[in-house]
Amino acid sequence: MNSRLQRVLPFSTKLLCRVVNLLLLAATTASIAAHAQDSWQIEPEYSIATLSLGSGANQLQIGLARVSGEVVFESSDPGDPVVTLKILGDARAADYASMSFSSKRSAIRADGKLTVTGDLSLTRVERSVTMEPNEAYAGPQYGEPVARTTTRQITLIFSDPRQVPSQTGAMHVSGRSTVIREDFPDLLDAIALDAWPSQLINDEKCENPATIGEDYHGPECTGTVIASVSNTEVPTGGSGGEGYYGFESVITPDHNKAMIALDLKLTLISASSVASR
Repeated sequence: MNSRLQRVLPFSTKLLCRVVNLLLLAATTASIAAHAQDSWQIEPEYSIATLSLGSGANQLQIGLARVSGEVVFESSDPGDPVVTLKILGDARAADYASMSFSSKRSAIRADGKLTVTGDLSLTRVERSVTMEPNEAYAGPQYGEPVARTTTRQITLIFSDPRQVPSQTGAMHVSGRSTVIREDFPDLLDAIALDAWPSQLINDEKCENPATIGEDYHGPECTGTVIASVSNTEVPTGGSGGEGYYGFESVITPDHNKAMIALDLKLTLISASSVASR
């Protein structure tokens, strides 16, 4: 009897060890699958923020900005991505602004759109500027920058979060956020008053003209235009000649409401699995 028991115990022990090992492997595999992450980089060369005042038919596009950042999706909850954005205005201007967004929570609405709520930090930079056109002129001279940052919570709404990536591993997504003045007054002031490009140009090269005089209006630039402000405009003054002054918008926007519209190109940079500990 003892001899038979001695033969059975080693077999039972080995079988138990194999079962335990299989269970541990299955649990580890499930954990890895549940925590798979896809990281997407926002390409600043082709990702654009359009900044507007007003809404609907009375919306006026004020300027453009480049967008960079990252979006991370987790397979365990693809409807709750981690979104980080940086939005940069015209840093060559005397007064300009930049923004950074960090998501806190996300949700899929009943209509299928993705809402991403987080903190938007706005930094406004002011500098004194001196311009003295002469033969040795090398551009405006700026004083020391004075920066001020404010942070408020906003919600971005993305229209098609389940878009299928192209064969090149890239995808385009669009989003927007509408902000009213009482919720974020500094943001509306920054959009209305600070410098925002009316065009975004890739491979831009700028040179000052060979001779500079009283009619100097800045460096001459070339490159590929990827986006331009689009507003309905009418001529001001006469139809040409001495009475012609240029164009002005036909829209007078509501300065109590602003919109940030995003057109983003995302490229897959990593697809990894992280086991829980």
